Amino acid sequence: MSEEKVAIQGVAGSFHDLAARRFFAPKKIALLECETFEQVCQAVQTHEATAGVMAIENTIAGSLLPNYALLQTHRVSIVGEVYVRIQHNLLALPNQTLADIKVVQAHPMALLQCREFFKQYPHIRLEEAFDTAGIARKIHQEQLKGVGAIAGYYAAELYGLQVLAEGLESNHQNFTRFLVLSRRANPLTRQFNKASLGFRVAHTSGSLAEALLAFKRNGINLTKIQSIPIVGVPYEYTILVDVVWNDVTDFEQALREFKPCVLEYKIYGVYCEGEKNIDLTTRPHIRVEEPQALAQELGKKVASGEVHAKPWQTWLPSAPSAPSDYIIISGPCSAETEAQVRQAAHALASKNITKILRAGVWKPRTRAGGFEGNGVKALEWLANIKAETGLQLAVEVATAEHVEACLKYGVDIVWIGARTTGNPFSVQEIADAVRGTTLGVMVKNPISPDLELWIGAIERLYFAGVNKLVAIHRGFSTHEKTLYRNNPLWSLALQFRARLAHVPLICDPSHIAGKRELVPAVAQKAIDLGMNGLMIEAHPCPTSAWTDAAQQLTPDALAELLSSLKWKPKPDSHEQDTLDRLRAAIDRLDEEFVEIMAARMNLAREIGVFKKLNRLELYQPARWKEILDKRKAQGTKLSLSETFIEQLYEYVHQESLRVQSEVMGDPMPNQQKRAK
Repeated sequence: MSEEKVAIQGVAGSFHDLAARRFFAPKKIALLECETFEQVCQAVQTHEATAGVMAIENTIAGSLLPNYALLQTHRVSIVGEVYVRIQHNLLALPNQTLADIKVVQAHPMALLQCREFFKQYPHIRLEEAFDTAGIARKIHQEQLKGVGAIAGYYAAELYGLQVLAEGLESNHQNFTRFLVLSRRANPLTRQFNKASLGFRVAHTSGSLAEALLAFKRNGINLTKIQSIPIVGVPYEYTILVDVVWNDVTDFEQALREFKPCVLEYKIYGVYCEGEKNIDLTTRPHIRVEEPQALAQELGKKVASGEVHAKPWQTWLPSAPSAPSDYIIISGPCSAETEAQVRQAAHALASKNITKILRAGVWKPRTRAGGFEGNGVKALEWLANIKAETGLQLAVEVATAEHVEACLKYGVDIVWIGARTTGNPFSVQEIADAVRGTTLGVMVKNPISPDLELWIGAIERLYFAGVNKLVAIHRGFSTHEKTLYRNNPLWSLALQFRARLAHVPLICDPSHIAGKRELVPAVAQKAIDLGMNGLMIEAHPCPTSAWTDAAQQLTPDALAELLSSLKWKPKPDSHEQDTLDRLRAAIDRLDEEFVEIMAARMNLAREIGVFKKLNRLELYQPARWKEILDKRKAQGTKLSLSETFIEQLYEYVHQESLRVQSEVMGDPMPNQQKRAK
């Protein structure tokens, strides 16, 4: 696994060091210790370090304005962020007590935050020093008895010091946000959801408000705003903002609207929003070799099967239109009018299609101005329709208030939509609201192809005491062009099934397909892959639907679709022995693997066309090395040997070159040798 050389202000054992290890884990890092933040930026700019970590704001001290200025004056980009709780502990050599400590040396800010604690020990003299972790190292190196340092657990373990007292700070809500810097900027892709920008506006009334409205109109969350003076230009300021989005296309549109409103602007970096979970700073995490011990422990619980969802048959009705081993959920995308949703519900019930009615009550839309649901008014309609038809109700929620409203109107099941699944804070809010209720919860995969986010959402609900759980596969937003509205990425759904085998997994063919004519094939594929059921949108008159008109079916068309599907035996049927089930799972994965390889070769063929038009060499060694290094690193995380990955990708690479050579009309090197 490759090693990162990371520049930090301070020494090993500092909170900067801890932030770096958290961010780059499980990679090993080599530290470049710098005396100043300017030296950190300079090291990154000159490639002396591959990355840098720099504090930018603290919940008590506020923003570090000089560090914002460094972002303007150095050619570095923000590629990540990490939050660390600053917990101050009193460290000293082993076998000493508080009575033995005569002097404590620490940074002035640390001393200020801990002054109430030291009032209890007037015999201890406090001395200011430059670097708290540096004092810890000095105590260790020089074996200074009677001297204490204020630092974190990490420094204590690194330098073999004893923790005499912990949590010395008066205010325990002390967090620092660190930026991760690189010479190479991240591209603006769906992989990232946050950006930091700096800009100037004219000194005219409303100019700043007009610029910021571009973000509001496109649903972009402004998480921070800061102004800093422009050196050498009196009374001129750069406005710095941090923004977060759910869909990168919203941010791209916001930028297009933003540009005409400002004199100039600069994107300091796009990156993934850092995890603010306070639990990430507790003691089990802060170990020299295991900075993410708690996350790993949680992973072990999941892998060992501790996430056991309650069998769905005990709380969900089986579908009358399918074998008893399947869940079928249907209804309109949106509850548009009371008459429309009533007509849909009665049609579904009379045709014995489903016993669970879905309907969108709150509709989170990508762009403002569209129909965003009828809210509580629609819940009143659904409650009446439930009494008339006996159908259970399923509604999408995004906040705790939504959950409370659903409980008031007798909703049986709530589901977390793709946009919400991608936000751990929103998922936790919903988990807390559902805790202790009888609600069942379904969780759609996030918009981005991020398996950990999906699994993380399930974990949050489960560890909040929710065990009526179902996962929904609704496809992913990717750059790859496919027939579908959302790329199904079936292999990712199968990985979810393998990781959380005790959580039922159903498919949403409507949102994968995006077109009603594609829904049957997607539904059949889901059944063939062993999913537990389907959620398909049905509308009395799909062509006049207010939302997602192209993908909804009529109840008659849905009934016909369900009757045409080739249903599989129950996955855990006693008629199938263990070996057969395992082999069937491998067959499904192999089928998906071949499809992925075919898609990869199609892309290789397109690259061949590009190389030919631009007269590029067939073999690109730097790109090949980049691919192999990335895949070996990924394979290591997934417990695959480097040898296996190298051999597999050698075959893949050779086939890609062969495909490209056909397009380019150039023989491969080994073919040239044979020709000679």
